[in-house]
Amino acid sequence: MKSGTENNNPNPLIGQTFSILLNCQQKLSYSISKEMKTFGITRQQYEVLAILNENSSKPMNLNKVKSYLRENVPDISRIVQRLVEKRLINRSRQADDKRNSAISINKEGISLIEKIEPILKKKMDDFFGVLTLDELAELSRIISKVNQNKG
Repeated sequence: MKSGTENNNPNPLIGQTFSILLNCQQKLSYSISKEMKTFGITRQQYEVLAILNENSSKPMNLNKVKSYLRENVPDISRIVQRLVEKRLINRSRQADDKRNSAISINKEGISLIEKIEPILKKKMDDFFGVLTLDELAELSRIISKVNQNKG
């Protein structure tokens, strides 16, 4: 099996594949962002809500939430502040560290997540529905392999 480069000449398939993956990610991200807008939140705000919902057993600090995010979000504090203002999460000072806040999803946030999840599931089904189960498994395997690469 040939690797991505041979004799220090870049394989043109690498650039093409990168372009296709980027385009796919952008389409999916745009589609999700458009849906979130109908609920009055951004995609990043939804991701924070989903993380808090999945970890609802105890409040989390900002750094812990940030560690779960799929992308670098330098302004997590502002995202959290907007969610507090929208009354979708609660924020309180931690007893052991007054500088850090503990945040947790509240009933309104959970209710919003419950409304959004079926819509997102349908979006994902529509988006990936062109693939057979075998193709989907292979795509997942390949993308996971690329994601594990330290490059």
